[in-house]
Amino acid sequence: MKIIAIELSRNEKAAIEKMKKIHGENWKNELKKNWRTGVYTWELDSDEIAALQHLRNTIGNNAIDNIYYD
Repeated sequence: MKIIAIELSRNEKAAIEKMKKIHGENWKNELKKNWRTGVYTWELDSDEIAALQHLRNTIGNNAIDNIYYD
């Protein structure tokens, strides 16, 4: 298995934290659905959506399964 480490920006961390708060344990599945459909959780603001889109463009849609974030 190839391990890639990236440093998340402050905005990416904040957006992930909000996804975790809203969706709990299911946040990764919800994020993948958002990425697939282009329709984001309504509680996210435009800066948070932009940060999550940047993350998707950096790591790819399915790589979120391999992100471990506290």
